[in-house]
Amino acid sequence: MTRGRGRDAGRRDASRPEIFFDRFRGAMARLPAGLIRVMPPAAKADLERAAAVLGRALPEVYLSFLRSFDGADLFHETVLLAGVGPAAPIDLAALAQDRPGELVFAIAAGGERYAFDGGGRVLRFDAGADERALAGSSFPAWLDATVAREQILYGPDGEYAPGVFDPSGEEVTPLIALRQAERALKADPGAADAEHARGLALGRLGRTADALDALGAATALDPENPWPWFDLGRAALEGGRAEIATAAFRSAAAQETGTAGARLLAWAARAAQAAGDPTGLADLRAQALVRDAGLIEALRRAADAAAADQDPEAYTEATALLGAIAPDLSLSSRVRLAVVSEPAAPPPPPARPLRPARAAPPRSGGSRRGS
Repeated sequence: MTRGRGRDAGRRDASRPEIFFDRFRGAMARLPAGLIRVMPPAAKADLERAAAVLGRALPEVYLSFLRSFDGADLFHETVLLAGVGPAAPIDLAALAQDRPGELVFAIAAGGERYAFDGGGRVLRFDAGADERALAGSSFPAWLDATVAREQILYGPDGEYAPGVFDPSGEEVTPLIALRQAERALKADPGAADAEHARGLALGRLGRTADALDALGAATALDPENPWPWFDLGRAALEGGRAEIATAAFRSAAAQETGTAGARLLAWAARAAQAAGDPTGLADLRAQALVRDAGLIEALRRAADAAAADQDPEAYTEATALLGAIAPDLSLSSRVRLAVVSEPAAPPPPPARPLRPARAAPPRSGGSRRGS
């Protein structure tokens, strides 16, 4: 322990174990100036005010952070950690806290929110949705993993490193995404969100067997999240492992309710159809229609919309699901939904249904908020 930290500890309650975030401090020292901005330590009065406004004691691990840094701006507002004083990048007490037993403490440029669950883990909630993922096994591990993941994108001058984005400039290349996920997992092996991202990157690189392993690991770490199960099913279906796909889609549907779960059961029915399992197919078809009696019509509308938009990928997805759920639909009915020109070859993997894509990092060092 350094002499400065010893003085710091002497001013605090000796009964409290303090966390000094050594890896985070080391990253601050190594990275180009401006990529990590932290605020001065929070005042005791501000900490007490925040607890009073929130109506609860702050988690001890976050108190340790705030006693060192009253909030932080990571990588040009890619992630903002809330503080309690006037200099904080965002005010912890002003963040919406709408889930009992959880505490939102950070927001991302894409609108995602990060929260402590009742056990000290870090959850990520997508913007405008109830979907959540296990982003960190603890706050210190999540913080280290977040820094490790984002710093991959930057060069020694603090600007984006060459070659990190695909030609469209909208998302990082699969190889960079894989490196990001691997660095994050090195810092936090329990981060299901990073394991999920690793599986998706491996799939984009055509490494199907490795992708299945990674996505399976993500489902083991976070079994209540339907989306690692869904992506495991999709990767298995594309890789000719229809039995694995059926089971994965079933597990995804078990974590969803209503129409969202019905759509996932339709994917399971599609996989059972590919597996040559008529009994499983009939069972899944019946379950899907019990959950959503309007599923067939919804799939028809989806195919119709894809035809109008000239979107062959979405059209192929909707009609494949429709074929699994409504095999008796007459050919003439399906022809009415046909696009002007369907793709001659199998389309790329379809987009994940019902979940918006994660925002890409900004193209320059500035904030994404106004762009």
